Amino acid sequence: MEIGKIREFTVLSKTEAGHRVRLIAHEGEEAQELFMPTLRTDPLRSHDLEIDQTIEAFVHLDDDGKLCASLLLPTVEVEEFAVLRVVESQHFGAFLQWGLEKDLFVPAKKQKTPMQVGELHLVRVCYDTETGKIYGTTKYESMLETLDFYFTEGEKVELIPAEEHELGYRCIINRKFIGMIYHNEIFTDIHLDKEYVGYVKKIREDGLIDAALQIQGAKALDSFQTKVMEMLEASGGKSKLHDKSSPEDIKKALGMSKKAFKSAVGMLYKARKIVITDSGIELVKKP
Repeated sequence: MEIGKIREFTVLSKTEAGHRVRLIAHEGEEAQELFMPTLRTDPLRSHDLEIDQTIEAFVHLDDDGKLCASLLLPTVEVEEFAVLRVVESQHFGAFLQWGLEKDLFVPAKKQKTPMQVGELHLVRVCYDTETGKIYGTTKYESMLETLDFYFTEGEKVELIPAEEHELGYRCIINRKFIGMIYHNEIFTDIHLDKEYVGYVKKIREDGLIDAALQIQGAKALDSFQTKVMEMLEASGGKSKLHDKSSPEDIKKALGMSKKAFKSAVGMLYKARKIVITDSGIELVKKP
């Protein structure tokens, strides 16, 4: 059973001290039984759990090094990335909030730069098999090249911008990978630690993924045409945007680049869905 993961269990029995639960095992895995202690504050009302009820619980080691389960779930699991806030900083390391009673420890030697209370940091959660401890690190670059990628170019993914850099934003992709979206390809407001839908552009040799917020390839052009048509329909069939409009005006109105706008307008014109006038573009009037 993997430590630091959220798994499904069946409740077997209960006492004042806690519950006995059995893992709902995957194929080829043993259905182990664990003890799930009652939380000190018990915000999840574990005493209301019923026998044979299916629950989600976090697998970890207790203070005595014994495998156990917890109803409190962390915001990030082992081998995943997250943006976490520092709640305590000492010379030997820092503690970050991650949803459990005990904060996530990031040793000083695992920090790129010394962490200060209140800061947000992009962290990878790891498990030390020798000590049995779960810890965080911001020195994750060497790990990226060893990750097994299962993406194809153009695939839809979950993006969470985590750090702003000179060229763009470093992002968490599907919680387990790190990628970049570039300033010159962003046509909407971006907020750190907020989830966005994105698309894979390229898997790089250094283990990073180049990504974008727009659909890639032929599907992208279809999407741009749809946006232009929706804008025209919402504005009475006319728009002052045209090929001489500024990139800023196009970005503000449609959330796309000027190049994408011109391609979409060209395709719509060829399909005889719009006409181009001296003052902008218009929907073709239906007979």
